[in-house]
Amino acid sequence: MAPLTLLLLATATPSFAQEAARPSRPVPVLKKAPRPEKGLKDFGSPLVLKPLTVEGATANFSARVGWRKDTLFVGVEATDNQLLAGDLITLTLSFPDAGPTASGYTYRFAFDGQRTSAPESGTPRFAQGLVNAAVHRQGDTLSVVALVPVRALPRFPAVEPLVMDLCVTYEDQDQVGAKTVPVSNCTGGTTMVGEALRLPDEARKNLKLKPPASVTALEAAPTGWLGWGILPYPEWAQGEAALTPASLRALVAPNAVDASKMGVNVPEALSLPDGRPVVTVLTGKNPYAVEGQCDSDDELRMGLYVVSGKTAQQVLEWPAATCALGRASSIELDEEGALTIGYSNGAIVNFAWSADHFERTEIGKR
Repeated sequence: MAPLTLLLLATATPSFAQEAARPSRPVPVLKKAPRPEKGLKDFGSPLVLKPLTVEGATANFSARVGWRKDTLFVGVEATDNQLLAGDLITLTLSFPDAGPTASGYTYRFAFDGQRTSAPESGTPRFAQGLVNAAVHRQGDTLSVVALVPVRALPRFPAVEPLVMDLCVTYEDQDQVGAKTVPVSNCTGGTTMVGEALRLPDEARKNLKLKPPASVTALEAAPTGWLGWGILPYPEWAQGEAALTPASLRALVAPNAVDASKMGVNVPEALSLPDGRPVVTVLTGKNPYAVEGQCDSDDELRMGLYVVSGKTAQQVLEWPAATCALGRASSIELDEEGALTIGYSNGAIVNFAWSADHFERTEIGKR
């Protein structure tokens, strides 16, 4: 009986381990776009957000949320006993199911209009430039109607429901120089209490992107789109125009480094047997930056991408320089699709082309 009991337990475990899907309510699709200059009076959405109770708070707000075509509309009306230049309305958006490396974006508004988001928020400048907003101040009331296009959204799921945390925070400063008191509908400024929100699937479908199945999250970039999986490099990319080695690197890794300056022999591009180019992207920190020394905490890594017109798919991610391997001293791709990487410490690593990626064929040797 013991083996049978163990089998039953093993079979049942997965169902108990599954976490219940987080409850969410759909963001209404608006019949017409609100006119920002009219404030919340022209905002026909039934979805209303209210702040949590904060002891001693002297400010309050009401927010409405809606979606139309390719834009998220958020209207906020805040009341305060004294409006100062330091009083801010912030919108923080994040998609919890976009992966462990995904972060939210924050947009800030005051009575004089949109303010630049803090660098530590991780909100790209290009995304901030895409957001339009109308700000109105009347007496003790500050209202903002913000238009956030899909390209200004943070990384979101490629397949799963578009469950989103939308945190509205009013940072209340009662005296110049005094510490602000945040009033928000979220805890910690990042997680909604109770139900999250869910954007309509059309928000993603209308983009007409076709990433491979390995992509689990999508993210807009200044010159295109990125598809992310589990690796630190994007799995897939789509540019606004046909990709070149330079434009691909700018798209997938704006912090890419020059191989010639890192002392590694990594070619700009290789060629598959069918003629498609394989572009190399080099990132990281050079462990051999100091002559005669090697810092084991640093490494250079290379991503290899097969480019087809406007799209590129990652086919390999591998070290280019580490203290254990040394520097990549040779990279060769033969006419049969066999890839060989040699290192200065004597290691040789071999790969074979397998349908749509490179697979390692042996452990290597010294």
